Order: sequence, then structure tokens, then C-alpha cells
Amino acid sequence: MSNRLREIRFQRNLPQIQLALKTKIHFSTLSRIEHGYIKPTPEQKKKLAKALNVDEDWLFPPENEKSVENK
Repeated sequence: MSNRLREIRFQRNLPQIQLALKTKIHFSTLSRIEHGYIKPTPEQKKKLAKALNVDEDWLFPPENEKSVENK
């Protein structure tokens, strides 16, 4: 799982609890997504990208792109 969610959240100086309030995603769920314990649903991806004002595909790159980035 990409750490872009955590990186952009830190860059925006946005605590998890504030992001949770903006997206209506429980803060414990956000933590689990950030740490890679769970994958976000398509709806969660849209909410997070919108709240952080970034492209959804950038925030959550497709699986095949991640393998290219790691090479």
C-alpha cells in the first residue's frame, strides 16, 4: 500500500481526526488504510482524494503501477 495518503496528510498539516471529520470515514479506518492493513473502498478513495484535493489515481496508484515504481 502506498504511503501517499499519510505523506499528503502531513504536508497539508491535517490530523487524522480532521480528515475523518471531512470524509466521514472513522479515524481508526483511516489509520488502518494508512498502515496498509486494509484497502480503501472505491467510495473511500473518492472521499479522501476530494478532501485532500489530489487525483484519486495519484493517491492510490493502480497495483501494476506500484510494481513499476519499486523497480
